[in-house]
Amino acid sequence: MTDRLADACALVAAAQPAACIFDFDGTLVDTGTLNTDAARATLTDLGLTIPELWLREAPLADLTALRRRLRADLGVPLPCTDAEFVDRARAHWLARAGLVRPVAHVAALARHLASVSVPLAVASANDGQVVRASLTAVGLTDLFDTVIAREHVTRLKPAPEVYRLAAARLSVAPHRCLAFENTDQGIAAAHAAGVPVIDVRHRAWTVDEPSGGGRAGGPIA
Repeated sequence: MTDRLADACALVAAAQPAACIFDFDGTLVDTGTLNTDAARATLTDLGLTIPELWLREAPLADLTALRRRLRADLGVPLPCTDAEFVDRARAHWLARAGLVRPVAHVAALARHLASVSVPLAVASANDGQVVRASLTAVGLTDLFDTVIAREHVTRLKPAPEVYRLAAARLSVAPHRCLAFENTDQGIAAAHAAGVPVIDVRHRAWTVDEPSGGGRAGGPIA
């Protein structure tokens, strides 16, 4: 066991969660530019050529916000239904799912937690088929008791629905869960649901409680 994994295991053991909930993109797996690539390909299918820099900063998960930004910034409508956009983007994503890679220390922690029978879930704003195909590609599918994705909720992160539903599916109260996230929106979603969070972007992990308090963890180098 590496020092980084040992420190992570010790921190989680000290927190004593009854279940753990992992974000997908950038937390469990490194999707690189796949989300942007799938959106770009979809927009190209629809006859739209969108500047790369704009696309990198666009709210790709929230199609209502994406429509609004396209009109406000570029003066163009999104010429399809939300369902058509999702279907096209999913197809482009799935064709590239083999390119995803696990975030090594987070994936190793998830494997350890599963090995000691901690219930695990994924809570993602991405498409469920995309999440499951990617987990399969990196050999993580069997670790998770449930996968909650964009189609399972009416409001995406930072709304708390995805975390509340994940906790409910695991039959664990939100405050007894522990989330792993890599975005401010994801952390806000977990906290709004009453779930403590570890921000995996930090070199030294801490458990941040919904109230804003935290318990310091050692450096995970």
